[in-house]
Amino acid sequence: MKKALLTIILIAGFLTEANAQNASSMKWADICSGKMSADWYGSEEAQKIADIVLSVQKNNGGWMKNDQLHKLSDSELADLLSSRSEHSCLDNTATTQEMRFLAKVYQKTKVEKYKESFKKALNMIFEAEKECGGWSQYWPLAGNGSYWDYITFNDDLMTNVMRLLQEIAAGKGDFADMADEVAKKHCTEAVERAINVIIKCQVDDNGTKAAWCAQHDTTTFQPAVGRPHELPSISGSESASLLSYLMTIENPSEELQQTIHSAVAWLDTHKIDGKAVEDFTNANGEKDRRIIDKAGSAVWGRFIQLGGETGRKTYESFFNMLKNRGKSRSYTADGKTYSYTEYEIASKSYNPEKAYQPIFAIYDNTLAHLYYRFLYIYEDADYTTDWKGCSVPTSLNAIRRTNYQFMGSWPLNVIKNEYPSWKQRIESQKASEGYTTYTLSDNTKGSTSSSEYSFSGDIKVTNGNNKNYGAGKSATVKYSAGVNYTVQLPEGVKIEKVDFYGYDNYDVDAYISHFNGEDFNATQYVFPAKDGDNMTYVTHTLKADKPLENSFSFKLGSKQCCLILTLYQKSSSTGIVIPVTDIESAAYDIQGNRVDTSYKGLVVKGGKKYFQR
Repeated sequence: MKKALLTIILIAGFLTEANAQNASSMKWADICSGKMSADWYGSEEAQKIADIVLSVQKNNGGWMKNDQLHKLSDSELADLLSSRSEHSCLDNTATTQEMRFLAKVYQKTKVEKYKESFKKALNMIFEAEKECGGWSQYWPLAGNGSYWDYITFNDDLMTNVMRLLQEIAAGKGDFADMADEVAKKHCTEAVERAINVIIKCQVDDNGTKAAWCAQHDTTTFQPAVGRPHELPSISGSESASLLSYLMTIENPSEELQQTIHSAVAWLDTHKIDGKAVEDFTNANGEKDRRIIDKAGSAVWGRFIQLGGETGRKTYESFFNMLKNRGKSRSYTADGKTYSYTEYEIASKSYNPEKAYQPIFAIYDNTLAHLYYRFLYIYEDADYTTDWKGCSVPTSLNAIRRTNYQFMGSWPLNVIKNEYPSWKQRIESQKASEGYTTYTLSDNTKGSTSSSEYSFSGDIKVTNGNNKNYGAGKSATVKYSAGVNYTVQLPEGVKIEKVDFYGYDNYDVDAYISHFNGEDFNATQYVFPAKDGDNMTYVTHTLKADKPLENSFSFKLGSKQCCLILTLYQKSSSTGIVIPVTDIESAAYDIQGNRVDTSYKGLVVKGGKKYFQR
């Protein structure tokens, strides 16, 4: 054991000295996410790091958070080696990032031990999954009522795990051959259960579906407390991250669609409009943050106090939990010691009249009497005397403002850009029933040159003005005004209609001036002017008199627009299904060869065979 430990320590020492300009100068998260060159992951240096990753893997399969495993000091390595029997962590990308790193190294080296370590971690994630779906910060669970055991959205824990499982199930790229079919199926099912529990956790705000807290109870699915400054609430930050993830789900159910619609609407309704957070140096020379006026912006609280009956029940449950736990806190000032129970700190500082306002709390071991104390002022304010006669703050201080993001614009991009794009995609999916669709967006682009942009489906867009390809927001593509763009279609593709979805990229109205040989004026198919950073997304659907074949052209007037084009081709099948027994002799001969070409093929519905034409 001593010899093995010495060898690992020597390796760690080598890593901190060699190639400092590369791996050692980077953060561990960046290395795991693929910021090094692709070939580096097959290098001797990468394998030596991977060996250390294996050596400190927890016995139950994962890793701890916040460790820089590529440049550990001797003492850090020794501590990790001696704590392998402790719990694994999924917070702050722990375990998921180590799995990504090992997958990259395995793909380049095909060294089996890296794959086995990856599979051990995957099995830990399977074991750690809650019966209701989702994951907590640690595995095994604490089992003592700790917030560690709650369903955890904080710091994107759930979405990080779900994205990883989706990629493993797809079995492509870094995850090719990393899991067998049974494990892939388990990944898919785990993600489905997690999506269901996300829907269940959406807070019911007095009959209106709202958004999410950072943690939720595993039985009631209600908002739950985290650390002493993470009060039960709706989280502007975690809700934004959840929505960004949910809008990537292909073919979302109607229930999930409604979850997204209602959460976006609630967040938009509860924004503090025209504001932004600014970092600055205050009069004391300290790093600080403040709220400033900013047109087109908005801010939300990391923790937004609930109101009405939902708020009453949530905070009553929270206070009772603290009461039953029975912990006390004390603080000495000016020679006098003040003692508090956590229950009285929280219940007496809570103000139900502050519903839907950001709430704050101070988590500082030297100020334990402030744990769970509700504060409602972000920037410096005068102290007050509490019910004990102790002088206490009424606001955050510079240290807490800068060390933790209590206010931010997290949902702004979701509401302004991601949601309109997602909504358009969903509407296009519904409109595409009976059609085959081709989407020309930044997500479907292939190679590009100054005169030709290629997209999936072997569709190309050409122009004679040598306009370079550019991407806009929400996966849009930039198209310049006055340029004739020609959409080249593959043989056999016949387009019935085209959606032009997107926004004007300038402060003057733009419009579609030409489509398939027809010209339009500046008032017909308008993209409204951008107002500062605010874009108005619109969809214009243009139909052809007869199906478009080979190519069609379009042109914009006035200003550049950022667009996604959706092309609709009528499906070849009419959707008519006829039982096999009625037409079998006419459609196929006894060997199964097609005889009547008006029937397109055999389909199975409900276990019965039909011909479809």
